[in-house]
Amino acid sequence: MDTPILVGDIGGTNVRFAMARRVSGRFRIEQFAKLEGDDFSSFYDALGHYLADADIKPAHACFAMAGPVRNGTVVLTNRRWEISAQDVTRRFGIPAVHMINDFAAMARSVPELDKAAFEPIVHGDSVQDAPILVAGPGTGFGVGTLFKTRLGGWRVLNGEGGHMAFAPQEDLEIELTRILLREYGYVSNELVASGSGLEEMHMAFCEIYGREVEPMSPEEMRVRADDGDEMFHNLIRVRANTTMRAVGDLVLANGALGGVVLAGGVTERIADYLKTDEARARFVERGPLCQYLRGCPVNLLHDPEAPLLGAAAFFEQEWTS
Repeated sequence: MDTPILVGDIGGTNVRFAMARRVSGRFRIEQFAKLEGDDFSSFYDALGHYLADADIKPAHACFAMAGPVRNGTVVLTNRRWEISAQDVTRRFGIPAVHMINDFAAMARSVPELDKAAFEPIVHGDSVQDAPILVAGPGTGFGVGTLFKTRLGGWRVLNGEGGHMAFAPQEDLEIELTRILLREYGYVSNELVASGSGLEEMHMAFCEIYGREVEPMSPEEMRVRADDGDEMFHNLIRVRANTTMRAVGDLVLANGALGGVVLAGGVTERIADYLKTDEARARFVERGPLCQYLRGCPVNLLHDPEAPLLGAAAFFEQEWTS
């Protein structure tokens, strides 16, 4: 379609807006803005700010939301904003509005991206026309599965796979699970691996290691780990191993032998831990089904515009189908 599309990536921390336009067969991102969610009381305030600042009145919009979308309505998982497509149309006069899960948008971006956007983590050969899993921790732990349709288009199955139960595999993880169960009643992969669970993980590790809890940013934790601090090294190692174990489980569940695409801000920050032999083994080790996963490739997605491109591609396909 020739008409530009208003797109948004609405996360638990940041809000990104842009206009997307097809140019020579590919979407180009224009008028990009990144806003801090904490600066606004609602999604509508943030969108109003963007539209006024950019001085635009779009006719089409698609927003990638960090939460489950039902009947055009979403409550963000890690920010209590409730948003509906009907309200966007009513408040801003945008006739055609779609809202989709952020990892549905991330997944839909994969066919739109160049090979250079992907960094191999586990080498392998994808099975042609098999589903592709797109998953990983950011503020939360997102999951989307990409399917090719018979007519050559793409469809995304999205859910809340990040909330599947954490499966400890070593003594340290068993002790961690015991503490988190005591405090929270249920331990998910999102709690262990994502940004939203980092404070809880930090407190649990301090209990295991007999330390006082110090206020500390993720960047400071990483510096401590790189300087040889065993506790912080193990904290990051467990998060990376959990990520690889979780995506391996999801490949089994979805038959996603088209490959895994790891995405999310936390994923990128712990990329070197994901490449260790131990983390790669966590992806593959499944007893009698090791061979099923052994040839499945895992790649890390680096393109920060991916959810915006995916939102545009999703809207275009819906509009023209």
